[in-house]
Amino acid sequence: MLIVLMLACSAATAQVGNVKDASSSNRSRGFEGVGRSGSLGVGTFYMFANVTVRGFAVWQSHVLQHKGEVPNVFSLEVFGQAAIQPSTYYIFNPRIRGNWGIFLTDFRMNYMVEEKIGAPEDLRTDDWQIVGLNLVNTRNVTLRLSTGIMREVFGEGAVFSETVFGLNIMSDNQSIGGMGEFRWVKDRFTINSPRIEASIGIQKKLFDHNHIHMFATGGAVFQRYYNEINVWGIQGGFAFKLY
Repeated sequence: MLIVLMLACSAATAQVGNVKDASSSNRSRGFEGVGRSGSLGVGTFYMFANVTVRGFAVWQSHVLQHKGEVPNVFSLEVFGQAAIQPSTYYIFNPRIRGNWGIFLTDFRMNYMVEEKIGAPEDLRTDDWQIVGLNLVNTRNVTLRLSTGIMREVFGEGAVFSETVFGLNIMSDNQSIGGMGEFRWVKDRFTINSPRIEASIGIQKKLFDHNHIHMFATGGAVFQRYYNEINVWGIQGGFAFKLY
């Protein structure tokens, strides 16, 4: 489905300059549409917070008890991935993610370089999923939901909220698997979405050395900036997992 979508959009112009122009135009709209939020009573809020914290503590304790069975329970993952649309642009995505039981944090740099006559033009965002939950965390399936920020490292340096939904499926011996991810960036002051992104891929283990496990990765990625600028590419790279 993702590949069909990318091919359908391949005729559209996807330029670094267009993304920067769209970002500038979006910021110039100001802070229209800012609403007010209600408030909860102090007692109700305390009760809700207490129940929530207790529930997470029990959940976390249960997951950590299965640390020896599920590699992802306590791990560090480092990715070096790049995507390419031949003779047009390149997207580099170095990334690091830490997992501790049900909790995770994830930082990624999204760096795009477009080939142009004279000199290439580039664009960069920093994407930090500050906190996330491994909603399902078994030996074969990891389902995660996280929230954080995307910062545009150009123009006015705008910062937006970002939500990420991810799924990993691995074989019993952890030698091969599939992965998919959806990212949605929201600007709460305008109706625009600075970026949506979808990716699918596979990962194949190359070797193990003590606690280090190296994988080759391959797949495809699609990005849409400010509801109109499409970017896609064929993706590949390496992943190192420590557990």
